[in-house]
Formats: sequence, C-alpha cells, structure tokens
Amino acid sequence: MIRCAFKTSTWLPTEMEWLRAASTISEAERTRISQFMFKRDAKQSMAGRLLMRSYFSRLSGAPPQTFLLDRDMSGKPHLVTPPGPLEHVTFNVSHAGEYAVFAAATDTQIGVDVMKVELRRNTTVQEFFSHMTRQFTDHEWSNIRCSDDQTCQLFNFYRHWCLKESFVKAIGTGLKFGLKRIEFTLGPIVGGSCFTTVVAIDGCKSEEWSFQEIHHDNHIITTAVKSLSSCDTVNLEVLKFQDLNVNQEPLEDRSYFDVFNAKKEFPG
Repeated sequence: MIRCAFKTSTWLPTEMEWLRAASTISEAERTRISQFMFKRDAKQSMAGRLLMRSYFSRLSGAPPQTFLLDRDMSGKPHLVTPPGPLEHVTFNVSHAGEYAVFAAATDTQIGVDVMKVELRRNTTVQEFFSHMTRQFTDHEWSNIRCSDDQTCQLFNFYRHWCLKESFVKAIGTGLKFGLKRIEFTLGPIVGGSCFTTVVAIDGCKSEEWSFQEIHHDNHIITTAVKSLSSCDTVNLEVLKFQDLNVNQEPLEDRSYFDVFNAKKEFPG
C-alpha cells in the first residue's frame, strides 16, 4: 500500500508549474478546476489529480498525461482501461483543509479521507455537534465526549468522521450507506499514528477491515483497507511539486494560468 500527501496551502504555483500541471490532466479536468471560485479549491483539486497520475506513471512507466480517468456513480475515481501494471490497483483521493491525500493498494478495497481539526466559524463545539447527532452511535458520542476538554472532543469527532468517510469511500457507496451502521472503537494514537481502531458493521465486529490513522500538521488522515494485516502499515509521505511526475511541457494556452491567478486564495 502507498499513502502520500501534498500540502496545497503552501504551494504558490508559478506560471510554469501551473501550466505544466494543467498539461498533465485532461481537458475535462482542466475545465472543472477552472470553475472553482478560489485558488485554495483549485489547488486542492489539481493536487489530487497530480498525485493520482504521478503514481500511475511511476508504476507503469507511461507518461502521466496519458491516463483516462472517470468516476463511478458514487463519485469514486477509477482508471478507464488501465494498462497491465495497474490492472489490479485500487486507489482513492481526498482533499480538505490544507492537504490533498492519495492512497493505493492492490486487489482490495481502499478509501482515504482527510480533515483539518478546526471549528467552523461563528459556532461553538456543542452547536457543531448538534447538527451531527444522527451520524454517530451512542457509543461513539460517548467516546467523542470522553473528555471535558472541547479541543479533545473536536479531535475525537474528526477521528470518527474520517473513519466513517474512509470506509464508505472504500466500499463505493458514499454517504448513502447509513453511518450508524458502522460503529468504531478507537485505538490510542501513539507517535502520531493509530493502527488498532476496530469497526462493527451492523452490530458485528469486523475482522476484514484495517484502519490506519495519522495525525499530521493538525489534520487527521485515515485510510480504510479491506483484508490488510497490521504488518502492512505504512507511513505518510508528504510530497512537493518537484517530487511529482508531471508533464515537462506546459499547456500552450497561457490564459489558463491568468484565470487561476486572478482568483482570491479563499473566501473572506
């Protein structure tokens, strides 16, 4: 299994970087990215696509711009007619906060999710929780609120949320799968990681699923993998633009960078 991340908040793409990135992805992807109102969102979307294509390129030896990507009915990305080395590869991507993350495995189901541990503006922790009561079981709410420290409660909340998101992304249903059908018992985070969290599905403890949680730079990054033993745990590799396998030839349409550069970084 591989798991890597790209910090988008500190990426200030030059014209050449953005145009090289744009030439690596498809025209449909470029169009979608150009429609974002803010640089933050455009960079996250671009980084997710570059992480996928860079991995496919390194694994297969084919140029990163040659891969055709599509999404299934749940929105999960997949390769159309993958070349031989990628035939059994499964993968998933997520972006939120200041990171885009990517995870891949072979011959199994995999899902990944990332969230920044932060409170939404103009609300309290308890007000925030009040809108999410139907997403967690009584057992999970007890775990979330096990401390009187609201910062700790928020941290536990995002751990549970990333666990649920990674699972439903792995099985390909999205949030249509009733989130209360999956109940997590958290393991301890040691050295910034946890590999011992367990899940019960419809009330029955599952031995089929492994969850790997990483607390990095005030973000929770969680990977759900089916039938992965604890010995297969992997660390997070944080990449920079120069680490990615990106097309060396920039997009000829220089206005694509101008459209991006004219956007605000984020709302407010």
